[in-house]
Amino acid sequence: MPRAERIFGALAHVRPDRAFAHVGPAMALLNAGRAAEAAQRLQRALPQLAPGEDADTVSALCALALQLEGRTSESTRLLRELLHNAPPDADNDGLRLARRMLGEPQAPASHAPLSP
Repeated sequence: MPRAERIFGALAHVRPDRAFAHVGPAMALLNAGRAAEAAQRLQRALPQLAPGEDADTVSALCALALQLEGRTSESTRLLRELLHNAPPDADNDGLRLARRMLGEPQAPASHAPLSP
């Protein structure tokens, strides 16, 4: 954990507005069986993130940590709020994880036709 803390601490210092700076240490905590600490860390990170893909990813992983901690109702509430607040055409890793965790269908892939 100390090495991960140093690495991700440096990333958080340089790019506090990006998910990876917060997801890395949270995943290390989850792997160490410290879901409550992971959830707290991710909850503290959310205000630093602009709405969008990074915030969606951190929110979904926070919900996962809450679920692993046994706080299912809080996890479900966070996931539903995340999906409710997302723009109708939004689709990213965080939103896909939220849909999977709630057992909801995934958004259809929206790929532009390839140019010749």
